[in-house]
Amino acid sequence: MSARFATLVLSLAVATAASAEDASSWAWLGFVREGGAVVSPRPLRPPAVPLVTCDPFFSVWSPHDRLTDGDTTHWASWKTQPLSIVLEADGVAYRLCGKEPSSTPALEQIACEVRPLTTVVRYVSADGLSATLEFLTAKDPSDLEAFSRPVTYLTALVEGAKMWKLRVSFGPNICREDESAAVATNALTVAGRPAVRLGRIAQNPLGSPGDTVRCDWGYAWTVDCGDHFVLAYDDVKSIRWFDQDLQAYWRRDGKSFEKMLEDAVGAYAAVRERAQAKDAALLEAFRLRGGEKYARLCALAWRQSFAACKLVTGPNGELMYFSKENGSNGCIGTVDVFYPQLPLLLYTSAELTRATLRPILEYASSDKWNYDYAPHDLGQYPLATGQVYSMGTDPKTGKPHADADRMPVEECGNMLIALAALAQKDGNAGFAEQWWPTVTKWAEYLKRFGFDPGDQLCTDDFAGHLAHNANLSLKSILALRSYAMLVEMRERARGEPSDESDRLKLDSLIMSMQWIKAAIGGRDGATRLAFDQPETWSLKYNLVWDRVLGFGLFPDEVFRGETAAYVRFANKFGVPLDSRKTYTKGDWTMWCAAVADSREEFDSLVSGVYRFADETPSRVPLSDWYETVGEGKMVGFLARSVVGGFLMPMLTPAAEDNVRRTRQPHDEGRCSR
Repeated sequence: MSARFATLVLSLAVATAASAEDASSWAWLGFVREGGAVVSPRPLRPPAVPLVTCDPFFSVWSPHDRLTDGDTTHWASWKTQPLSIVLEADGVAYRLCGKEPSSTPALEQIACEVRPLTTVVRYVSADGLSATLEFLTAKDPSDLEAFSRPVTYLTALVEGAKMWKLRVSFGPNICREDESAAVATNALTVAGRPAVRLGRIAQNPLGSPGDTVRCDWGYAWTVDCGDHFVLAYDDVKSIRWFDQDLQAYWRRDGKSFEKMLEDAVGAYAAVRERAQAKDAALLEAFRLRGGEKYARLCALAWRQSFAACKLVTGPNGELMYFSKENGSNGCIGTVDVFYPQLPLLLYTSAELTRATLRPILEYASSDKWNYDYAPHDLGQYPLATGQVYSMGTDPKTGKPHADADRMPVEECGNMLIALAALAQKDGNAGFAEQWWPTVTKWAEYLKRFGFDPGDQLCTDDFAGHLAHNANLSLKSILALRSYAMLVEMRERARGEPSDESDRLKLDSLIMSMQWIKAAIGGRDGATRLAFDQPETWSLKYNLVWDRVLGFGLFPDEVFRGETAAYVRFANKFGVPLDSRKTYTKGDWTMWCAAVADSREEFDSLVSGVYRFADETPSRVPLSDWYETVGEGKMVGFLARSVVGGFLMPMLTPAAEDNVRRTRQPHDEGRCSR
């Protein structure tokens, strides 16, 4: 395109869009309005670029500014899983992804944009060749069949060449953890298309649980469909649920992997069309809620959060959705990992929310769990065979771990809040009622120990034990109010009114007033980190549920005082988690932003998280635990599903609407969104 023609097109676009009143008129060009001006922002530079984002064992990312700067890596371990993409155009070869073959020159990469379902990478050459790669993983929960397929579509769009073709291949590390293990390569066909399958010669499905490990069994596939490829992974078996091996959801009717691949090949055009529409709709919704920076963070969080989970069919045909934790034992189905992910689940799918909660509820209600509080996890991925966290001997004392090490207040609170949020979305408490004795037991535990927690671990366990934790107390109060909501819904459904729910509501209201009295006196107008520590502070991210669930337990002054203090405490890369250290958690920061009473405060909190993602030298899938000072380096944890918490503002009113004019009782039978 000539410079004169480009200027003409841009001028026409500006003239056309300037007549529109809303930012959506610019969406097709990638423009947005900021402060009345129309700008084309530089896309977020993700610390690592999501390419294949299917599930915990098929997730390949590029930790480079350009895809050709080095090998692609496994999402959780930083270990290499090379994906090579070469374009041959009019007899000349160019590298588009990977460092091999090193003798082939790299085509210049000029742009990379991460959307909720798609990553788009653009290239140009000096002689007029242009190419675009699209990596599409259909993580749209409105179609669970496509959602569950371990498939990423790779599409190439090429201009400026008479003849072209794409060569795509995985290295053997895609299907092995032991790099000395022998791998076999087979040339096959799928739906009449040439395909290649790689797999270890010695197979041991589900045989390598752990934290930062690659899949050591199964088969990687590439199917050549001309202008696009289908990249897929057959894990054979997905999850071990105690004494049964569970298969992926798409296999529920006995479908073979080859048939699933044929279906995926045939569905390509429809899936791509839906994905393009979904990407546009989601980005517009994110922009309307929080602006361009917030939208780009949500797009990255969407890809990462869903990629860290696996959807399977349970023993009785029920859906089960399991997360994999990174950097902390590789636990499966960790309650305080899916708790921060909950906003994404609630925003997208009640079915996935139920599938996430169901395994913990079944485990806790069985004879395999003999405690009065909720479990922390279900095992070590992919083995959901019972909690592993703090179930052995404490290395410091040589004695069995105490109850407090298993985060009892934390996990009981998480589960009760999650069940209430799901009930609000469903309009009834029917799901929770299936396990009512267990749910009630957890509420009773919090009544005894929740308001002023002892020397317990919480989800921020990297900071160590903390007695009288004000934020953990908040969680308990809101969890007990959540239980009251479930009781009330249950009473209504049965037509058996009683005073139990009213009594429970009153109890939680009294506790909220006691909390305010105990927590005031923190630094600079904030509430305390712990009840016995004046002039301290912490992010009170659990407060957000008071607004999401419409309880009205805490006055607006508490929210305003907290938010104003966070803005003052902010460093270059955001607000520290609390007054003890300079590191923070990005997911909790977004929860705090969700209740900001002004757009300026919202933007202030979001901008630190955005700057970290855009500038951090820690080139790994987005870390949720990082430093707010210096260079903004990752402290620990990467690629976790917890970044689904970035969507918490999508569950609350926009910042300018957050100031509540009245404190009327909330209709607990409907979703607040």
